[in-house]
Formats: sequence, structure tokens, C-alpha cells
Amino acid sequence: MAQTILYYPTINIQDSAWLRNAVLYWDEVSSIVPYEDYPNFSPEVLLLQRSGVYKAVYPQKLFSSEFAEDFCNSIVKRIAAYEARTVNNENTNSRVRVHKNKVYAPALHELIHYRKLPPQLLGYFENKRYINDYNVDGWMEIDSKIAQIYMRTLAEYSIKCSDKDIVLGTDTFTHSREIYSPSRNHANLQAQCCKINIENCLPQPSMDVRFEDILEFKSKRKDELNAFRAKIRELEINIYNADSPELIRHYETQFIEEWQQCSQDYYKALKDSKLAFFLSSLVSLVGIPFVGQQLSTYIGQDVTPLVQTGEQLLKIGIGYFDYKNRISPAKSDGGFSYIIKANKEGIIHI
Repeated sequence: MAQTILYYPTINIQDSAWLRNAVLYWDEVSSIVPYEDYPNFSPEVLLLQRSGVYKAVYPQKLFSSEFAEDFCNSIVKRIAAYEARTVNNENTNSRVRVHKNKVYAPALHELIHYRKLPPQLLGYFENKRYINDYNVDGWMEIDSKIAQIYMRTLAEYSIKCSDKDIVLGTDTFTHSREIYSPSRNHANLQAQCCKINIENCLPQPSMDVRFEDILEFKSKRKDELNAFRAKIRELEINIYNADSPELIRHYETQFIEEWQQCSQDYYKALKDSKLAFFLSSLVSLVGIPFVGQQLSTYIGQDVTPLVQTGEQLLKIGIGYFDYKNRISPAKSDGGFSYIIKANKEGIIHI
């Protein structure tokens, strides 16, 4: 199954370094787009769309899925919680633009078979005066905080209802935590995850590398690339299946021992292809099934003691996030949220 990374929170991916990295390491790159034939893609996204790498995610699939009612209820519940927190706050939030096709409105989409759902969210927003429809090319003004709540929930449910091997990708921890919020209850074993941090050894294409050159490399050197990707995936799956902290440490050590040869082969393939790159870091969150004990008893709250070989560094830590009901079923055995941390020093010139 093709591996897809869904960028959050915008349609166009402004971070060109992040986009180049995603194109290299994932089979498909996606973002949430209000409707088909959307005309305002960036030139980079249009090029990737023509190449078959970029695939838009449309809200209409969610609105016609089994998750639609739960999605509507979640929106209303989260806005109610926001209102309760800010009832005494007289500050006025700024407004941002959101396309009305991203707001659940059955009348606009002729989704008549959803009559049993709660009142249309578009009408709900208008009644709350959080939204103003000026009918200018389908765009309307919406309260910035409500937009954040709405888009966060839309991304969460778009991932949840997908039948793809799809994960969340973003360039900041803040955006990742908007969806997978930290759990306050550290006694909740169902909220435990491992945070894998592979530091300064993930090759990332330099900014002057063309997307066409990245795609050509993926085609010609797919064996080396797939072996490199598979090594990271194997670590995630092993950690997911581990039933003790000691076994997690075993897989950590095993990864370090095998990583050096795998990465050297991959670096050589990049150099032979004259694909300039620099070394960045990858952070992956991996769910941990119930193992009968809190891993934080054995693994530090932030990170384990560092394991280092040469210039390569791997950190595995414990975190608590509300994620169990927010990931695609296809991602139950691997990482579900990725942050690329670019270190633009040390570009390797070919």
C-alpha cells in the first residue's frame, strides 16, 4: 500500500524544504482541499499533481462517510468547550478566510441523506456569529480560533476515515499537538507513545534541487531508497510490538548497529546521482499497545540515555497523547505523526 503524508494545516505547502523531503520519502503527499478543480495551487503542488505524487484530500469524502455524524458532534462539543473557557474573555479574535466547501453544509452539497444529523454546521456557525458569508468566490470570514478548531477536527477525521496508509505531517510540534494533544492523565496507558528522534542523519534535498530530479532519483535508485525507508519503518513496528522496556532498548541498539551500513549505502546513492542534500532530523510518534506497566517508570519522561554512533544520534522517549481514536486503522502498527526538523548547516555538496 502506498504511504501517504497529509500536510497540516494549509492547502499549499509553503515550506519548500519540508515538501522536498516529503516527496523523497513518501509515495504520496496530500493536503485538504475544499473541492475538485481547485484553481489556486502553488506551482510546486501543480507540478507534483501532474506527476501523480500530490493527491488532494476532499472533505466531501468525510461528509459522506460513517464518521460524518461524529465529526459534526465533535465540532459542536469542542466549540462549546471553547466558549465555556472564554465566557469571561472580552477580547475579540481576528478573522481568517476559509472556503465554505470545507464547512459541513449538506444543502450546498446536496447530501440530503444526512437529514438525521445535527443542524448544518454552516447554519450553526452563522447563528453563533462566528462566520460571515460575503459570497466572494466561495470565501467567507470566520473567527480565527473557531477556524483552528474546525480545521484541526477536519484533519483529524480526514485521517481517521481514510482507507489509505496515511499519516499526519507538519513542520512544527505546535501543529502536530493541535491534533494529537498531550494527555493530562499519565496514568492512562492507552495514551502512551514512544517518540523516536533520529537526529542529523536524515538526508534532505537541498533547496536548489529540482522536484523533477527528486522524482528521477526515486525511480532510478528505488532499491536504496526503499531499504532506507524500510529500516525506519522496521524500528517503528518493532517498538509497537515490544512488550517491555527492555525489548524497546534491544530494538534501539539493533537499529543503531544496522543503521550505519544502510545509511552509508543510501548516502552513496544520493552522491552518485548528484543529488545535493543536507542532514536533517526526523521525529516520529509511535503508539504503544497496553503492556501492563507504565513505560515512564523505566524510560525517562523526555528521552532515554542517548545512544550514539559516530555523528548519528537516536533518542527514544515516552510521551502521552490523546491519539487512539484519531489515527487511521491502517496505521495501528507504525508511526502516525511526523515532524521534519531541518538543520540547514552542513549541506553536502556533490
